[in-house]
Amino acid sequence: MNSGSRVPYIAILVFKTQVGGGYAPPRFSEDIVLIHACSLDEARASADSRGREDETSYANEDGETVTWTFVGVADVREALYDSLDEDASLYSRSFDELTRYKQLFSIESLRRESDS
Repeated sequence: MNSGSRVPYIAILVFKTQVGGGYAPPRFSEDIVLIHACSLDEARASADSRGREDETSYANEDGETVTWTFVGVADVREALYDSLDEDASLYSRSFDELTRYKQLFSIESLRRESDS
């Protein structure tokens, strides 16, 4: 797909969110972002830079400090299609075991489908 021109890449950035006070365990999240780059290395560097820029801290309504820390780039791949003007699939990944995936994402529709 890539011929030296800027093409779309999809990157998965992982963050840790922690609330001051220590009463709650940290939570983790993935942000799936679109990046245009000329190469996979450039896209990965851009994803890493974006993750670092998105780190933040702020006071919540209870006055506790909420901190979003960039953990790292989980994956970077070329988008499945060069043109993103229309509805299009952006990213695809495969896995070997559905049970853990269902637990991780609490996806009810997958529970129903795998039970049949």
